[in-house]
Amino acid sequence: MRCSGCNMENPEGAKFCIQCASPLKRACQKCGFENPPEARFCAQCAASLEAPAPIRVEVEPHNGGLIGERRHLTVLFCDLVGSTALAAQFDPEEWREIVADYHHAAADAIERFGGYVALYLADGIMAYFGWPEAHDNEAERAARGGLAILDAIAKLNERPARPKLSARVGIDSGVVVVGAGAGKEADVFGDAPNIASRVQNAAEPDTVLITEATHRLISGLFVVEDRGAQTLKGVATPVQLYQVVQPSGVRGRLEAVAASLGLTPFVGREDELRLLLNRWERVFEGEGQVGLIVGEAGIGKSRLLERFHEQIVGTPHTWVEAAAAPFFQNTPFYPVAEMLRQLLAWQREPLPQKYPPLALSPQQRRRRLLATLVEWVMGAARAQPLVIATEDLHWADPSTLELIQLLVEQGATARLLLLYTARPEFHPHWPQRAHHTQITLNRLSARDVRTMVEELAERKILSDETIATVVERTGGVPLFVEELTRVVLESGGDPKLIEREIPVTLQDSLLARLDRLGSAKVVAQIGAVIGGEFSYELLRAVHPVQEEVLQRALRSLADAELIYVRGIPPDATYRFKHSLIRDAAYQTLLKSRRKELHGLVAQNMDRPADWRRVQLGAVRLGSKTDDFFTIRYPHGEVLARHWAEAGETEPAFREWWSAGRAAQARDSFWEAQKSYQQAIGLIGLLPAVSGRDMAEIRIRQSLLQMLQITTGIAGLPRVVYNRIRIARLWLGLPHELRSLSEWLK
Repeated sequence: MRCSGCNMENPEGAKFCIQCASPLKRACQKCGFENPPEARFCAQCAASLEAPAPIRVEVEPHNGGLIGERRHLTVLFCDLVGSTALAAQFDPEEWREIVADYHHAAADAIERFGGYVALYLADGIMAYFGWPEAHDNEAERAARGGLAILDAIAKLNERPARPKLSARVGIDSGVVVVGAGAGKEADVFGDAPNIASRVQNAAEPDTVLITEATHRLISGLFVVEDRGAQTLKGVATPVQLYQVVQPSGVRGRLEAVAASLGLTPFVGREDELRLLLNRWERVFEGEGQVGLIVGEAGIGKSRLLERFHEQIVGTPHTWVEAAAAPFFQNTPFYPVAEMLRQLLAWQREPLPQKYPPLALSPQQRRRRLLATLVEWVMGAARAQPLVIATEDLHWADPSTLELIQLLVEQGATARLLLLYTARPEFHPHWPQRAHHTQITLNRLSARDVRTMVEELAERKILSDETIATVVERTGGVPLFVEELTRVVLESGGDPKLIEREIPVTLQDSLLARLDRLGSAKVVAQIGAVIGGEFSYELLRAVHPVQEEVLQRALRSLADAELIYVRGIPPDATYRFKHSLIRDAAYQTLLKSRRKELHGLVAQNMDRPADWRRVQLGAVRLGSKTDDFFTIRYPHGEVLARHWAEAGETEPAFREWWSAGRAAQARDSFWEAQKSYQQAIGLIGLLPAVSGRDMAEIRIRQSLLQMLQITTGIAGLPRVVYNRIRIARLWLGLPHELRSLSEWLK
């Protein structure tokens, strides 16, 4: 326990400071109230004093009205080593300046990699990666940020007359809830902040320590050392820890995965590969070519480049590759420097004195540099055919883009193939020419996805149902197929275990796509509650905003390639392109909010169409007044699921029973059986009123008929159980209800 008077750290259980003899008090981190040292809970707000209180952070303006959200977060905690002893050596004002310099340096390092400084706790710093806005690679950003903090402190230590500071950094990743707090603040609840703090305590000075959860997200991207499973205070089970040493040098996820697990199967891109090979043949004839491969994240751009490289390895050429990076968008010529290092083994050593700076203006020096780089490329292409592959142009710095434009314009007569990859939001700065080719990668077909799953599974045989689940949920995105298939294999191949699970390696990427939607994200979340497919009318009934606002949000979802659109509002319908993005939108909602929205959906589905249109002000004289539920949602189990998710047991029970009878009438025996089983599962939650037992008897009798048809002799145990249950219920009924006619019925 730390003394508030002299900042001395005292042993647990002490009532007076061993340095200044002041009485010790336990300050509540949530409300600030000072409690006696023996207190376990705050006397003012009842918060626990045993563990860190929920972290309070300000809500960003663009998140206005934040009620609460579930998010996958990577949390970084940094603290100075031996700060108590250091503080005793300086005047309080001097120590405040030293800590302020440390805070500024650490905050700059965190923010450089997209982190958010959430809290300063004396000489401790808590930072979030993944809130208020998510990125594709939060764990990598946090690890780089941790290393950058140590570098920044090392530079501070170079200042004269300053103490030598040392810090420890701990990082953990996990699901948290960001909830509305008092005023303009929000609370973060979950294990990740507390575990990150405990991991920091376990770290050695001047090291970055991460948990297994974080290591899984950055595997291959960093050189790490195994620190074994360690017991952390307040954590029930030992936590596997790793020390981050340095970046491994691989340029992205594909190289990292290939190094540890091997390359994924090359499937479904044969036409695009043939097109690149055709352009390569023209390069050998002296016709320079430019190829731009465009596609969403995970669609297979890097894999296509890798396959093309494999195909031309037998022909004489020089291959140079680099990639822009989100961390270096403001670093001039970052990918170019990477290319130079490859060819010249340049290690950024200073130029010798015999090469003094040119006596030119800054503009002249820049033009000279660009001209020199272009000539260097042309000279290399004259020696032998040259391929320059630059990935992720959507992150490229302006100087690199300027050089690329010069190469594109001047390379038409050189044996030069310029290959670039980018996401759809990138728009080339150069005009289209005859020797330019743009390849837009589409999603894999269902057949290609099946082939990819089977090759990833290798010798393990997966059921048709499992493969169909992967096909349906991934929407043909190769990265999603790869990661979900790995989850399937780890879970033993049971499709039920992955119906709603999102691989942890994809959570940041999916959340980043949702965060980029702005206000349209709310519409995506509500659409996800309705289902994989939803109508404009039902969406507007559940989310009654102005039509212009709603339609603009839906256009944003379509432009972001998250939904398919069919028809024109108000008669339009929408479908999520793949289940993973729908599930990601759904899982960001608080459970209480999901329950509320499911109730609104069920109420509007269970309402006549003419009444609903009157409420929306869209009724027309002479319009057809069919039942909305019957037209749009002919399957009763859809309405039943919404009632069940809303916690409304009685209507859910009613609709499941009704759905079972409807399926039985259509001779859909398996579907009827499942609906009856769902209804029986809800009976125990119904109030014990007259007629409940008779309802259970009737449903179980219907279920018996289905079991005898669908399972035969294999279902005999369940048949016997249901007969025994019916008999017990029957014997418990009042005598007047136990007529023979009722029993036979």
